[in-house]
Amino acid sequence: MAGIRQQQPFSVWTLVVFTAVAFGSGGLLSKGLIDRGVDSFTVTAVPFLAAGAVGFVVAGRRGDFRRAAIVPGIVLGIFNSAMPALFFNIGFETLPAGLVTLIISLGPTITAALAHLVFADERFNMMKGIGLAVALAGVIGLVAAPGVIEGASYRGAAWVTAGSVVAGSSAVLARWYAVRHGGRALIPSQLTTAGVTPLIAAAAFGRQMIPRGGFAGGDIPIMVAIGIGASYLGFRSLMIANERGTTGQIAVVPYLLPLIGVTGGIVFFDEQLTPWIVIGGLLILAGVAIAGRASKSAVR
Repeated sequence: MAGIRQQQPFSVWTLVVFTAVAFGSGGLLSKGLIDRGVDSFTVTAVPFLAAGAVGFVVAGRRGDFRRAAIVPGIVLGIFNSAMPALFFNIGFETLPAGLVTLIISLGPTITAALAHLVFADERFNMMKGIGLAVALAGVIGLVAAPGVIEGASYRGAAWVTAGSVVAGSSAVLARWYAVRHGGRALIPSQLTTAGVTPLIAAAAFGRQMIPRGGFAGGDIPIMVAIGIGASYLGFRSLMIANERGTTGQIAVVPYLLPLIGVTGGIVFFDEQLTPWIVIGGLLILAGVAIAGRASKSAVR
């Protein structure tokens, strides 16, 4: 395991920020596809299948395959990848992106509580609590911007809340497996399972995964791009960070997503920059910094 860590040139916080950017960008693209009529199960399955294919090719060339990591990868594929992503995408069908992001950001609270029970180096302390509270205040500030919370659906909120609970809980399991097997060894089976799971669920629930009028010209390329950029690179970065850092450090990823989502809206969708957005963004960054100082990396 030490050999795996020594080969990684990036700091834990570099990996955390990259993961947040990858996931945030993928979420914006996924929301756009769902708004265009692509089924949420399809938007979940296709990117993960593309990511899994890339994962197997890269692992084969780099020699990252480990037989002992296959079953843990499958478990993570279901609980740490497929279920949260699918539940969030179902929420995107009826909820604005800002509200979805707010609910997702509640996950680190669950992660911090469980990590305190599982890992000796993950004791929850006052500084962590303050950092998480400040970051959460920033998230609330962002979604409080005029026009963000509209057309809320209790059904959609329930799906996203369930996804946040599963994601927050499975983050502890992800670090547990990453430390023992190496994050890169988990990636191929994890992402492939994450792509197959929505296909099985869609068949079980009778979902129409292909739009009646067929896919628009750019739908498939966009989903493949999500798979490579957000799913493969994002989860690879996240799993390597799990090898080297603490669960407390990894848990701040959801707090960065609202900042990325709002910024993406301003840049790509001509949304207005308001004082609420500025204040919320600064609070998120401050909260992440405070939590980071309280979460000492397991590898220096």
